Order: sequence, then C-alpha cells, then structure tokens
Amino acid sequence: MAELAIKRPTTKARGFVVGRALEYNFTTLRISRAYVSLLSRPEGDVTAISLAWIGDYEIRMHAAPPTGAAQQPLFIVDIFDHDAQLFIDSRACHTIAEGAVAFDEFLHMAEPAAGGPHGTPPV
Repeated sequence: MAELAIKRPTTKARGFVVGRALEYNFTTLRISRAYVSLLSRPEGDVTAISLAWIGDYEIRMHAAPPTGAAQQPLFIVDIFDHDAQLFIDSRACHTIAEGAVAFDEFLHMAEPAAGGPHGTPPV
C-alpha cells in the first residue's frame, strides 16, 4: 500500500509535465500555422494575424520590417490593448520557438488584466 502512495504524486507530477509539454506543442503549432499564413500572403499585405484575444487584449503576429541586420527576424509578435488603443509590448522573433515564448509571456500578461485565465471574471 505504501508503494501505491509513493507512485501517485509521481503520476501527478508526470501529468503536470506532460500537460506543460502539450501546451508548449499547441503554442508552437499555433505560431507555426500563423507564420505559414504570413508567408502565404501577397507581397505588400501588412495585415497582422490574430493569434489570440483575451478580454480587450489581442496578441498578433506580423511581418518584420526589412533591416540591414545580418540576421533578419522572421516575424514580430505583439500585444495590443484595444480599449486603450495602445501597443503594450512587442518581440522580434528569429525562430518559431522564440515566437512561442513571446506568445506565452503575452498570454500571461493579458490573463490577469482580463480577469483570469481565458478571460473569465473572477468569482
């Protein structure tokens, strides 16, 4: 019986790790699909791609403006407050993984302001 009690926390901890891994994979897939969509747009189309809405906040991806830098970012991810009509933050991303990290950071930034996870008001 003691053996079973020891395994349960491990299973729960393992489930948490698996949950975080799945969340990261879904975020990476979301960023990848948006980037492919960005690449598929006609030349000169500067419309941002919406990645998520949380309350009045929108997380978006758009093409990086050309720079003379040796390493050009693939895209830019930003968070926009529609209520205040302000850009809150933006990140130039050189890889899909950087975009996934920026998306997660912006998501966590917007959730408390919008009243909790997924825009639901606190109880």
